[in-house]
Amino acid sequence: MQGLRLRVLCVLALLCGAGAAVRMPLANAAEVEGRDATTTTLYKGRVGERAVTLYLKSEPAPCGGDRRLISAIYRYDGVSKWLLLQATDDRKGHLALVESGLGTGVTGAMMLVDKGGTLKGKWISPDGERLLPVQLSKTAMGKAERDKLDDQLERTVYENNDC
Repeated sequence: MQGLRLRVLCVLALLCGAGAAVRMPLANAAEVEGRDATTTTLYKGRVGERAVTLYLKSEPAPCGGDRRLISAIYRYDGVSKWLLLQATDDRKGHLALVESGLGTGVTGAMMLVDKGGTLKGKWISPDGERLLPVQLSKTAMGKAERDKLDDQLERTVYENNDC
């Protein structure tokens, strides 16, 4: 299992360095009220041939500075429950999302680059053998949908991290 994790991390490290660096628009423009604002973004699109929904929440880091904490969930529409993602960005437009579950370990990863409001990249299987194209477009959402997704994010984090 240790070797598998190391292999996935190596693949992620290689892919993080690839592609042109662009600014990641993790916020809806109407929500940005300065550096300390919490922002949310909904994306819809495809991983391979499957339709997916991705929800990102970006908050100021508790220790200050300009780092952000990104929480994320996604699901295969009509097929799966929400999956928790460990999210890391480099503030240059690259976003790494690692999916894992309680008791299942790493089940996949996405390496994405922002291309003007569209996230493009690859989904990678834990063994590094399967690569699927990913294309996700920013989608507008209302307050009720945002509240519902915030609740779902909180539930998914709790289900995956609570003792």
